[in-house]
Amino acid sequence: MAEEQGREWDSVPKPSVLFLHPDLGVGGAERLVLDAALALQARGCSVKIWTAHYDPGHCFAESRELPVRCAGDWLPRGLGWGGRGAAVCAYVRMVFLALYVLFLADEEFDVVVCDQAICIPLSLCSEPGHTVLSSVMC
Repeated sequence: MAEEQGREWDSVPKPSVLFLHPDLGVGGAERLVLDAALALQARGCSVKIWTAHYDPGHCFAESRELPVRCAGDWLPRGLGWGGRGAAVCAYVRMVFLALYVLFLADEEFDVVVCDQAICIPLSLCSEPGHTVLSSVMC
């Protein structure tokens, strides 16, 4: 019985999963995104991560095993001294990233996992039938 269920699971087409994350550095949210992406990839899903900032020299080693694309790194990460405006800048960077992926990147995907709620309405502008998930980090 268990073998039959295992064979049925293997015959199901695996979705293509796209992660949108503002800054793929070293932190708790980044760890969560990477763990989820690696787990899905281990299950046979096609996984891609899009981010507004990625530095291969300052990231978790596992991120180098995944296809990571970057768009919007030229946008500011803050508005002044002491990290002022970091949240506003992260919001703007994610809007730019979502619009870039939807309209310019020519990506094909079945599921989008967004790290900020702003991506949900923007991701819904994509073709019908896509699933959009949010993992808002507080």
